[in-house]
Amino acid sequence: MSERKEITNNAGKVFVATYGSLRRGMHNFGVNQRGGGKYFGTGQTRENFNLYRYGGAYFPSVSLKHDSHGVPVVVDVFEAPETGLTGAYDGLEGHRGNDNPHTFYKRTQVVVDMPNNYFLKAYIYHIDEEQNEPVLTGDWCLHHNENYYKEMGE
Repeated sequence: MSERKEITNNAGKVFVATYGSLRRGMHNFGVNQRGGGKYFGTGQTRENFNLYRYGGAYFPSVSLKHDSHGVPVVVDVFEAPETGLTGAYDGLEGHRGNDNPHTFYKRTQVVVDMPNNYFLKAYIYHIDEEQNEPVLTGDWCLHHNENYYKEMGE
């Protein structure tokens, strides 16, 4: 097997790994545009993480600290200006810094494997709490809608 090749972001930009409502076709997708994010491609986290339906709400969370039933998480990657990350993305996710007690989602860089033997480092938003409803496929969109990929023309 050949060695994976790293994709680096452009100057002043970052990669954002979205796994839930920010993915293509989902209800918060417009936040990507408000944050200046451009769709880069779909991949999956290199590490296994637990993906959950958060509490009784209908939105997902990833735990980077739990992997009891973890699988690679399917993500849409967007390249966004750093100001978009700290603006529109952090605003939606309630991120005020990983050490701030008022932060809802934390933000951490993870490795994302992309098609054709490439990988990149992208920020992912996470809540490191175990929940009662795991998403065992690692794909929130498929969990949310079994026809997601068909409807997306994939």
